[in-house]
Amino acid sequence: MGSTQRHEFLVGSAAALITSAQSAVPEREVRTGIVGIGTRGSNLLAQVLQQPAVKVTAICDTDAKARDAAQTAARRDNPRSFTDYRQVLEDDDVDAVFVATPCYLHAEMAATCLEAGKYVYCEKPVGITPDQVDRVLKAAARSKTFLQIGQQLRYVQSLRDVIRKIQQDKVLGDTFVIKAQRHSTPVSAAAEQARPEWYKDVKRSGDLIVENAVHNLDVCNWVADSHPVSAYGHGKKYFPNPIPAGTWMMDGFSVEYIYQNDVHLDYSQLYMHTKLLTELRGGQWYLVFGSKGTVNLTEGVFYPLEGSEPVQLLRPEDRGEKENATNEFYACIRENRKPIADIKVAATAALTAILGRELYTGDGL
Repeated sequence: MGSTQRHEFLVGSAAALITSAQSAVPEREVRTGIVGIGTRGSNLLAQVLQQPAVKVTAICDTDAKARDAAQTAARRDNPRSFTDYRQVLEDDDVDAVFVATPCYLHAEMAATCLEAGKYVYCEKPVGITPDQVDRVLKAAARSKTFLQIGQQLRYVQSLRDVIRKIQQDKVLGDTFVIKAQRHSTPVSAAAEQARPEWYKDVKRSGDLIVENAVHNLDVCNWVADSHPVSAYGHGKKYFPNPIPAGTWMMDGFSVEYIYQNDVHLDYSQLYMHTKLLTELRGGQWYLVFGSKGTVNLTEGVFYPLEGSEPVQLLRPEDRGEKENATNEFYACIRENRKPIADIKVAATAALTAILGRELYTGDGL
């Protein structure tokens, strides 16, 4: 081997060793606290425990049974147990906090966590009133950390792919109108009775449109690539006997939104859709109408105005709603980048839902 070849060999070997050593460096451990260990919080805890280089160091809930169950689930990490979320923030052994409490507590807790220098994963909605949303916006603007909102549909790859084709590839041409719905059969008396009291109380949940439909409205905001500037809506609790909106959580509403870029959204959520009604499909779906045709966002199918056959925008195996929001939260912390579902997404989604609610309750914004 000549001297030049030997030099190249040694340099190449050294570079390979350095690369190998760098790849062997363990990921930064992110110490995590979970605040709120109800149904959603327990689900998030299970997801967090599956993350590499993440340790659950604190759990917090006012319910002793919930805390005990969470400590058992996270026994590998031996987390400390608290009843007040502020105790979690005083713990130097916590880098990130998941907020999964009832809706009316989200804003206060998320803002305080940001002010304490913690990374925040907050369940949706970020707030149930404009003042609450504003508080978190201001806290996020001052913070060196970030908030990721639990608008998990933003992390569904099939939706991301189809919306990219609409917005970047312009498969639809100009977007004009979005029609979306979330319909089901009436909620049974037993199921309604089993709901937590805070959920049924519109002053604490924000009502159906803010607590629940905020997911669907966020997808519509995403497709429109804008935010609403005006709206009209109507809703109430229809079953078992109609009562006005704003008293008990609704089971039916419809809202029309006009976006800043003049896109029009027609959204309805009705829990009165019989299974025998086949002319209009039940469940959740989104249709996007544009200058070149219509896209079924859920199925990933384009129906051109000119043409004889639908165009498949997704392979069958790529359909579905698998999401990676929790993985992305930790990746953003380690890579020092902004999350997809950031504070702007959080605030726009919440305010869109609040605008719709205020229209049919008549409370005003």
